[in-house]
Amino acid sequence: MSVTIRDVAKRANVSLGTVSRYLNGYRLREHNRIRIEEAIRELGFRENFLAKGLKTNRSMTIGVVLASLTDLFATSVITAAEGILAEDNYSIVVCDFQASQEKLEQKLRFLKARSIDGLILFPGSCEAADALREYLDDGIPVVIVNDDMPGLETDKVTVDNASASFRAVEWLIHQNHRDIAIINGDQNTYTGRERYKGYLEALKTYDIQPRNEYITFGHFSNRGGYEAAKKLLDLPDPPTAIYTTNYYMTFGAVIAINEAKLRIPEDISFIGFDHFDLSDVINPPLTVVEQPTDKLGELAARTVLRRVKGDYQDFPMQLGVNTRMIMKESVRTL
Repeated sequence: MSVTIRDVAKRANVSLGTVSRYLNGYRLREHNRIRIEEAIRELGFRENFLAKGLKTNRSMTIGVVLASLTDLFATSVITAAEGILAEDNYSIVVCDFQASQEKLEQKLRFLKARSIDGLILFPGSCEAADALREYLDDGIPVVIVNDDMPGLETDKVTVDNASASFRAVEWLIHQNHRDIAIINGDQNTYTGRERYKGYLEALKTYDIQPRNEYITFGHFSNRGGYEAAKKLLDLPDPPTAIYTTNYYMTFGAVIAINEAKLRIPEDISFIGFDHFDLSDVINPPLTVVEQPTDKLGELAARTVLRRVKGDYQDFPMQLGVNTRMIMKESVRTL
């Protein structure tokens, strides 16, 4: 009976995908390479494989998984990454998991079954450490974008979330604001935790006591921003400034401010997070924190390509990218 690739995988105690990657010329982790080569020698598979003149096809595909295809931040990062990957003749397959843990695991299994060469992941509030360890064990590189996932040894590309929040709140303090509210996202997310951390650190640095009524949490969505802003504006002693930590929350909060017939910055100062074209449509234009989506996409793409080609120098890497403040007309000096 002829020896098959499945026999090699079984003897080496690795997946079919890992054996396929070895046969396609990819560099694997050293312990997987040794196991496969020993299995090939023991089973005589190499001679069988070459004698038949069989060839396997490299997929030349990078999987991309994100919570929602409507997420402007993630899709902007992907657009930049796709350009870099295309230069190296790699295509992308994009899946969303609608912030569902079950769907995330399904999409990861779907991509793995199609023998993708690497993965770029925006995990959000969902965890998939076990599934991702299977990727890594099988030699499929994973790059996490703007998230942490403690305990998972893989490459990560993030922005300076805490520092960005610190600078935004500090700017409000420099304009003599002390009653500063935050509209923040889910604390189950890395970005939510880090941006809240920066807010608290800025207040502490300038000896301002945080007020619980000025600290709001909700979904990173228009509705989340709207409901949080309504709650803040209905307080007996409302804040003089609001800082939102997400693009969609910014729009929801601005809608609530308009409904209350308040003016920015005359009645309330405002700083948002993320800068896209619609940010400049709001009157007056908002001061915002801008995330460098092009740079994030480039770093994610180049990192996954390095790993796909077998370069594991400095693994795992955590690459940080700086944000910048875009100063407009939405903050008043008291």
